[in-house]
Amino acid sequence: MTEINLVATAALLHDIGKFGQRADIFKHKSSLYREKEYTYTHAAYSAQVFQELGFNLGDTLSDDASMHHNPQNDTQWIIASADRMASGFEREVFESYNSVDSEGFKQQRLWHMFDEKKQFKIDVLSPNAIFPESEKALLNEYNALWEKFVKDFEQIKKHGNSIVDFFTIDYLMKKFTSFIPSSTSFEKNGYKAVKANIPLYEHSKASSIFASALWKLHENKNTNIVNYYKKESANIEQNDLLMICGDFFGIQKFIFDSVPAAKASKILRAKSAYIQLLTKIVAFHVVETLGLSYQSIISTSAGKFEILGVNDEESQTKLMRIQEELNTFFVKNYFGETGIGLSVTPCSLADFIVPNQYKMHLRPRIDEAVEAVKFKKFDLLHVAPIMHYDDDIDNETLCPLCSKRKKHNDYCDECSTFVTLGEKLAKDTFLIISKNIGQMPIFGDFYVSFSYEPHVYENNDIAIFDIANDEIFRGYAKWELASYVKKEKEQVATFEDLANNSCGGKENNVGIKAIMSLKGDVDGMGNFIKTSSVTNSFARFNFFSRMVDYFFSVYASELMKEKNIYTVFAGGDDIFVLGAWDEVIDFAKALREKFMEFSGGSGLSLSMGLVLTKPNKPINFVAHMAEEGLEKAKGLEGKDAISMFGECVKWHSYLDEDNALYLMEEFERFNQDTYELNTAFLYRLLEFIHMSKEVKKGDIKSTMWKSKLSYSFARNILEKVGSNEAKLKDALSVLALTDQVLEKYPQELKMALSEYIYKRRD
Repeated sequence: MTEINLVATAALLHDIGKFGQRADIFKHKSSLYREKEYTYTHAAYSAQVFQELGFNLGDTLSDDASMHHNPQNDTQWIIASADRMASGFEREVFESYNSVDSEGFKQQRLWHMFDEKKQFKIDVLSPNAIFPESEKALLNEYNALWEKFVKDFEQIKKHGNSIVDFFTIDYLMKKFTSFIPSSTSFEKNGYKAVKANIPLYEHSKASSIFASALWKLHENKNTNIVNYYKKESANIEQNDLLMICGDFFGIQKFIFDSVPAAKASKILRAKSAYIQLLTKIVAFHVVETLGLSYQSIISTSAGKFEILGVNDEESQTKLMRIQEELNTFFVKNYFGETGIGLSVTPCSLADFIVPNQYKMHLRPRIDEAVEAVKFKKFDLLHVAPIMHYDDDIDNETLCPLCSKRKKHNDYCDECSTFVTLGEKLAKDTFLIISKNIGQMPIFGDFYVSFSYEPHVYENNDIAIFDIANDEIFRGYAKWELASYVKKEKEQVATFEDLANNSCGGKENNVGIKAIMSLKGDVDGMGNFIKTSSVTNSFARFNFFSRMVDYFFSVYASELMKEKNIYTVFAGGDDIFVLGAWDEVIDFAKALREKFMEFSGGSGLSLSMGLVLTKPNKPINFVAHMAEEGLEKAKGLEGKDAISMFGECVKWHSYLDEDNALYLMEEFERFNQDTYELNTAFLYRLLEFIHMSKEVKKGDIKSTMWKSKLSYSFARNILEKVGSNEAKLKDALSVLALTDQVLEKYPQELKMALSEYIYKRRD
């Protein structure tokens, strides 16, 4: 591992002692670890953890990490300064904050990021752990967590000797310290302590990110930021740092265009995964080229990445060259229909530690820089790319998947990559990213390989990821790349299979066989980021972004398990799935319910567009219709809406227990207990719904719907109920409810009734 990556790892682990200190079962050996030299007990615990768990950072770096409250040399000052930057406080506030005594820290839970009246349970990062709890911890919850951490850590092959282990250690920190508060200070002695709302992982990760940048500045002989913490001459407004953003544009076109419906299930998920893979690998390429640490990568999700680098001429020049490499790659391989744009935002120490500056100044500048690059894309005025087309293409040699390139064997090289990737994602457990060698070239000299057991390319591996869709730790970092897809006989189910599994499957002759596509995303995310407390600090914003991405990329998969659903993409703050139409509707309701629980009283909501189609419809048409449906839902005042079956309503009115869905339950009960509702009557109801809507537009003739409803109900139901008084009374109550819902909620009723009819159709 390079020196900068070792320093970054040391900074990532500098507060590991807080975890050990809070576990009663990990006792401090004060005779071996000199508490006074480390200043704080948790720092002495860090030194002990490094030694007893066998982290292979070497004695020097282990001590440098533990000395972050009493730095003596350059490396210690870099880690100490990074720790202070990650706290998000100015120097004097940090010092007074750390002088406060702590009480009850072994029971203190992390406050939930959306609802600070509730807390996270102190537990591993898992799908069910992301929801808030009202109760407080009565006992020490750290003991069991610490035992699990030690057990998993012992599975790491070299305990930090290689860059592969670097990613695994980072993953274990994320897994075990995402719901541990980094601070447990309480109000005491007149000092109002900061609320415990930053996870230990996020503070540690931010410290590692900043340590990487400070080490690079140190190599450049720039000590301005460290000087500030040494109380020497410094300028905190000096733009020493550089926020580097990558944005994959044209994602929807890249995924959906030119994909035959019959082959769609083979490559849609693969193309989405390819975007995630390529985004991560380009981020790796950027940090390698700039001489940064892999820990300099703040995030990679949903086709975007953020990296913290240093603001110097060399970095700016190298980034321009990387952009040229990317342009050439995307023009050559994808005819410039998609690409990755790099943007840079110079920033200073003040942007991270002065109150509100990160929120009010740095984030808006970053967003502006990203938007500006979207309008340049390939910058064709300054770059003269040459597009190469294959010669001698005809109907016999044209690739059947993309219809753009010449095929070799079954497909062109690019589409062969997607097909292979889709097959590997469905059956293999490990993904290996390596240099100069591997199964599939991706970008530059980066390759990826897949295997059932972890395969090692000696001296060429960058990372080994466990991509299995489970919670088992196998000694390597987890990456939720292989989102849930329904399988049939160990193969990804085709869209025809998914459609045939609607309404109980082929053996059930009732109910239409079709697929439903669902596209959804979070409402008002941009405004929420600008105005809410989640942007109050660098670490807090990273936690917010990571957890929202986790909800869609991981928790949503949990809701899909055992369902006939295919994930096209899920991550960031949006999702696109398709599958058996009735199961997708159930999934939509569950996803919205769980998102509202997850987001608490934040004001965030989730809108969705759902579209019913035959499985053989062109997938780009299906995607376009789903996008249109989503736009309609987001067009309603206040958003928080669902679009389906040609109607668009607010979620709360669609799900209202006294509304249309309840009427369908009454129909089903009435249908079974009293008299079978015939299909003609149900279709007449659709006609009355249309008339009810026309009345609201001023159509006087349509007011006849009430009398028509009564007549139709009498002819189709009341006459056949006969003189049974109880059944007649029941029928009249259902009629009254139908009249009420039809008048007040015609759109909601159309959605519920359409679902009911399609489930009954032969």
